[in-house]
Amino acid sequence: MERNRVRDEVIEILSNKLHKLPPPPIEASDDDEPFDYEAQVLIPDITDNHLDVAEVGMDLEDAFGFNFDDQLPGGEGLETIGKLVDFIHGRVTTPRSTTGAAAAE
Repeated sequence: MERNRVRDEVIEILSNKLHKLPPPPIEASDDDEPFDYEAQVLIPDITDNHLDVAEVGMDLEDAFGFNFDDQLPGGEGLETIGKLVDFIHGRVTTPRSTTGAAAAE
């Protein structure tokens, strides 16, 4: 999956749940200065409610088919939307190793 597609989906999910984050414009005009989503800090700039972060985390896991495990959006290493997009892009584009009986063959 291309990074731009991951970025667009992440921004859509975040802006639907976290109302301090503006939704992406449907159509950009030449007069509009582009909003820098990549640099936006999730906690505390976009939200300081940890329940919101947990809900967004679950929505992202459902949308992209992985688990955050010990790292959560807004936590160490995932402070900004750009870092979150990079993390998710890495998870969905890196082949998963097989475990168990299949790995023993």
